[in-house]
Amino acid sequence: YKVAWLTWAVGKRLVKIPWLGLPNVLAGREIIREFLQEAAQPEPIIAELVRLAGSPAREEQQRAQREVIASLGERGAARRAAEAILGK
Repeated sequence: YKVAWLTWAVGKRLVKIPWLGLPNVLAGREIIREFLQEAAQPEPIIAELVRLAGSPAREEQQRAQREVIASLGERGAARRAAEAILGK
């Protein structure tokens, strides 16, 4: 992720979580490497893709992603929330 310098400066002071990517936030740990600001360059991103290609690290990452998805529960959260609000 790369944002304007002012957005980054303000965000760093306001946001007090170690990750920005939703999968990492939900997992409570880094399961997908984040490339923020100056790290969001082609070379490190390519190096990470090469590292993951066909490796056990990729399989571990996919397993962790499945766990995050499973932790979200069944589909239809918006409908269930609406029903709860309407008292149905």
